[in-house]
Amino acid sequence: MSVWDRAPFRRLNNNTSQPKSNMQRLNFGKNISVRPAWFYEPRNEQEVLQLLDKHRGERIRVIGRLHSWSRIIECDEVLIDLRHLNQVEPMSDGETKSVQVGGGCQIKRLLHELEQQKRWTLPSVGFISEQTVAGAISTGTHGSGKHSLSHYAISVRVARYDPKTGQACILEIDNGDALRAVRCSLGCLGVILSVRMQCRETYSVEEHFHEYRQLSEVVDAELRYPLQQFYLVPWRWTYFVQHRREVDAPRSATGWIYLWYRFLALDIALHLFILLMVRWLRFRQVLRSAYRWLIPVFVIQDWRTVNPSSAQLVMEHELFSHLEIELFVQRSQLEAAMSFVTQTLMVAGHERKEARPCDPRFEVQLTQAGCGNELIAITGIYCHHYPICVRKILLDDTLISMASLGIDRGNGNNSHTTEEPWYSITLTNFMRRDQRQAFVQVVTFMAKNMAKLFDARPHWGKLCPLTAGEMRELFPNLERFQQQCDIADPNGQFRNDWTEAVVGRPVI
Repeated sequence: MSVWDRAPFRRLNNNTSQPKSNMQRLNFGKNISVRPAWFYEPRNEQEVLQLLDKHRGERIRVIGRLHSWSRIIECDEVLIDLRHLNQVEPMSDGETKSVQVGGGCQIKRLLHELEQQKRWTLPSVGFISEQTVAGAISTGTHGSGKHSLSHYAISVRVARYDPKTGQACILEIDNGDALRAVRCSLGCLGVILSVRMQCRETYSVEEHFHEYRQLSEVVDAELRYPLQQFYLVPWRWTYFVQHRREVDAPRSATGWIYLWYRFLALDIALHLFILLMVRWLRFRQVLRSAYRWLIPVFVIQDWRTVNPSSAQLVMEHELFSHLEIELFVQRSQLEAAMSFVTQTLMVAGHERKEARPCDPRFEVQLTQAGCGNELIAITGIYCHHYPICVRKILLDDTLISMASLGIDRGNGNNSHTTEEPWYSITLTNFMRRDQRQAFVQVVTFMAKNMAKLFDARPHWGKLCPLTAGEMRELFPNLERFQQQCDIADPNGQFRNDWTEAVVGRPVI
C-alpha cells in the first residue's frame, strides 16, 4: 500500500520516504483537479480495511481512471485508487453465467479475460472501455440498445463502517433497495471492492452506416437494428446512423479491415481534422462548410460487416482530451428535445443576432421555459464542431441511474412514473481548456431548460451544470437513495460536497 501526504508531498512506502513534487491530479477532460491530503493504492481488501480504520472520521472518495467530467471525483481528504483490485473470476451456476470482478478492473481487461477464459462477454458494452468496473456502475455507464451496465450487477462487495462497532467491515449487497442503490451509488455507499456481473456467451454484431434526413426514419430503423446509435451532424443537420444488430453469423472476411478503417479514419483522422479546425484555424465559415461537405467523406455508407461484439461496439473516443455533457430524455420527448438542441446550436452559432434562425416550435418552447432573454445571451457566441451522439437505453433496475424510472408530469398534479426507454444526447467539445467558456454557457442553457421542458437528466459523471435542487426534481427515487446512504454512511464519510448537496445532509 502506497501513501502520499499533501505537505510536504512525500510518498511513504515501507517506512521509507521519497520526494514527491506534486500530488495534484487532473481528470481526463482537464476541467477538474483533485488534490487530496492522502492518496492510497491498496493492493488487497485487507489494506482497504486498514486505511478505512486509520482515517475514521475523515472523508473518503474512490477514483477509477478519472474519466469523468463532473464534480463527483472531487476530494480534499482521503482518495483511493483501486487499480490493483482487478481480479477476474468467471463462475457458472447451471445456465447462469457471471463473473466476480475487482472494482479497479478496467472494462477492456474484463472483456479480454472473459473472452480468453470462457468465450463470454458482458450483456452491455459502453462507448469506450477505459473505465473501471466500480466507476462505470457508480455513474450509470451505458451502451446503446440495452440497459446500463449497472443493471446487470448481481451483487456488490462494499467496504464501509459497521454501525455498531465503528470498525471497517465488508458487506455483500445482493437484494432490495440496497442493491438498487449501490448499482449506481455515486461513491456514496462505501468502497466498491468487487462486483458480480451477469455474463453471456460471446456474440457477433453486424454494423453499417447510413445517412437519413428525418429523425422519424432513424427511430423506425430501431426495429431492425436495436443496437444502433446515431449522430446529428451540425451544419448539415442530417443523421448518420451506426446501424447495429446481433446476428448469428461468423466474422466477415473484411471485418478486420473495417475495424482498422473505423479506427484510422474516424477515431484518428476525423478527430485530427476537427482539432485542426477548432484549435488552430477557428474560422466559423470553414467549420460549417467542412461539416456540410467534407466530414461526410470520412464515413463509408452501407459497408456491412460482422465482428465480435467486444470489438464492434467499442470505439476509441478517449484518444483526445475533450469535454462532454450528456442529457437523457425519454422516448416521447426525443423529437422535441432534438429540435431544441438543433435550434439552440443554430442560434449560438449564428453570426448576426438580429437574424437568428428560429422555427415556430422553438419559439413555443422558449415561451414555456421562460428563457427568451437567456437565448439572447448565447446568440452568436459558439459554433458547435462535433456530431451529437444519441443512444437508446432500456429502463434500469436502479434508484438513480439516468435510465432509472422516469416521471410523466402530466397536467397539474397528475404526475406519475413511466417506463419508457431513455435516449442519451451527448454534446462534445474539443477546444483547449481556456476556450471552452462559450460551450459551457451554451450547454448550461440547454441543460437547465431541457430539464424544465423535457425532464432531461444530466449524466452523473459528465458536465453537470444543474443545481442540487434541480437534480432532485428529476429523479423520483432520490429520497429512497438518500435513505440507503443514511443507513450505509450516517456520517457522510463517503460523500464530497457535491454529492452531499445532491443526496442531502448526512444524519449525525
